[in-house]
Amino acid sequence: MTGLRAAAVLCLALLALPAAAQQYPALHSVTGVAADDVLNIRSAPSASAAIIGTLAPDQTGVEVILADGSGKWGLINSSEQSGWAALRYLDRVSTSNWHEQPDQALECFGTEPFWSLSLDEASYLRTQDEPAIPFVLMARQPAAGHRGKSGFHAVSRIDSALSIPDIRSLSGTLTGQLCTDGMSDRAYGISIDLLQFRKAGQLDVLTGCCSLAP
Repeated sequence: MTGLRAAAVLCLALLALPAAAQQYPALHSVTGVAADDVLNIRSAPSASAAIIGTLAPDQTGVEVILADGSGKWGLINSSEQSGWAALRYLDRVSTSNWHEQPDQALECFGTEPFWSLSLDEASYLRTQDEPAIPFVLMARQPAAGHRGKSGFHAVSRIDSALSIPDIRSLSGTLTGQLCTDGMSDRAYGISIDLLQFRKAGQLDVLTGCCSLAP
């Protein structure tokens, strides 16, 4: 996808986001597609747009980031770019919104420096030039009075067999809004602001994007 086309896709996404903020992102499964067929992913929300990828007829764990203005097309990622698939062939897995599900696993990441966070029952933070640090998720809940937003707190899990750096705890906020990684044409529906508290009193502030994990 060219830079111009990617920009156009993101502009469409921004226009659609306010109407879809209460519903997306959400995990879906492909439905209604013949066993010998595929669901096309297109460069724009139109049946005449170029095909940039496909989904298998039994594919699950498809993250729909948002819907277009018509509500007929959903933005999803395919390889290193994002594209559009017909929502009539995608069945939403959960009736709850992501921020209302404390057990919804997330894969978060950012750049400068490079870091990643697996946010689930077995949480791990990986940062550039440091070993993976295991954490215990202590609390996670929706923000009061703010749809599409939640917060969490985690503490490092002590393990004498591991070389644990001096990071003591993590706190962060998750916001339902369009997010890009700055390195590809992929798009995400959740942004994260992450605070790293170190034993020496140092505070690291990290920002990035999150994807729903199947």
